[in-house]
Amino acid sequence: MGEWRGKITSFPADFSNVGIDAETRARIHAAVDEDGDYCVAGTALVAGLLKSLLDAGVTPHTNARAVELIASSGRIVGVRIDQGGKEFRVHARGGVVLATGGFEWDPKLVEAFLRGPMHGPVSPPNNTGDGLRMAMAHGADLANMGEAWWVPIVQIPGDTFGGKPRSRSVRLERTRPRSIIVNRAGKRFLNEAGEYNSMAGPFHHLDPRHGYLNDPAWIVFDAIHLKRYGFLGVAPGDPVPEWFSPSRDVPELGAKTGIDADGLARTLDEWNRNVADEQDPDFGRGSSAYDGYWGDANAPTQAGKTLGPIDTPPYYAVPVTVGAMGTKGGPRTDCDGRVLHVSGSVIPGLFAAGNAMAGVTGKAYGGAGGTLGPAMVFGFRAGAAAAGKSAEDVHG
Repeated sequence: MGEWRGKITSFPADFSNVGIDAETRARIHAAVDEDGDYCVAGTALVAGLLKSLLDAGVTPHTNARAVELIASSGRIVGVRIDQGGKEFRVHARGGVVLATGGFEWDPKLVEAFLRGPMHGPVSPPNNTGDGLRMAMAHGADLANMGEAWWVPIVQIPGDTFGGKPRSRSVRLERTRPRSIIVNRAGKRFLNEAGEYNSMAGPFHHLDPRHGYLNDPAWIVFDAIHLKRYGFLGVAPGDPVPEWFSPSRDVPELGAKTGIDADGLARTLDEWNRNVADEQDPDFGRGSSAYDGYWGDANAPTQAGKTLGPIDTPPYYAVPVTVGAMGTKGGPRTDCDGRVLHVSGSVIPGLFAAGNAMAGVTGKAYGGAGGTLGPAMVFGFRAGAAAAGKSAEDVHG
């Protein structure tokens, strides 16, 4: 990549066995020298696309923020840019494609639009809704604004990126045996090993008298879990940080965390009885192959990959809440990424792709690549349409 190698926005390559980083490492079977010249996962995708631009003679401009769409005779014809405090205008011959990501890093937009609490974006801190605001200023129709790519998160004290607190997607720790998630009453409220996007519903359960009953929540686990698997980058045998709230018994754990100790004790008693029979009658954890996918691969049964008693002190509890990989709402588009006006007509010259547009899957999460797949498809179609061609003709 030459001089461009350091200009791709990405988290540091992290193989620390924390959250989604550990999952990525497992997927790509990574064993990489820390000093190696490499990029992986989404960074590699962006690097490939950037190289194609450079090979085609295109020179991207970095630190150049689009702040306003320029219209003439009802058509979008360019963009006003702020680069290093200097403003200039860029004329667009074919059209402007909004590909600025979502608005998960803008607290005002999050509060105004999302359906419930969202306590931490998993994305780098650059998606601040610029494309959304520019499109709204020209009457764009909006859709799916209450939704996000929801995910349960943990926040490690002192962990930051770009000067902002970093949130980590968490799946291994909640899927493996001998851990559960409880609310402040000490009650379970979801299938901990389930599909992460759908977990927002239980976290967003609102009681008219007591607010959000399941926010905050904690992952509760025992000494055997920590000894077998480690937890959030703390390897088996390593010193246990105080924010894990190590406790000799359930009352002490309740005193340290604020979890109702009596409620937690009842939950653990019921949990341990049920998992002895390899079942979870409350939420069905362990009843599907999906539930065990990130569980204990050495377990002899499907249910055993994710079910296990919590009965060996010391006990631990780590705060967990709901965050997002990105937002799903934005300007409504047609099949070629053309942005639609509130009247239903196309806004000439304006396109959108990726998380900057209204998500085509609505509230649902279709599976791995649920953001990248549509972004690639609609980016391709929008580019072709802006060039005055059909995507089918460009594809050949």
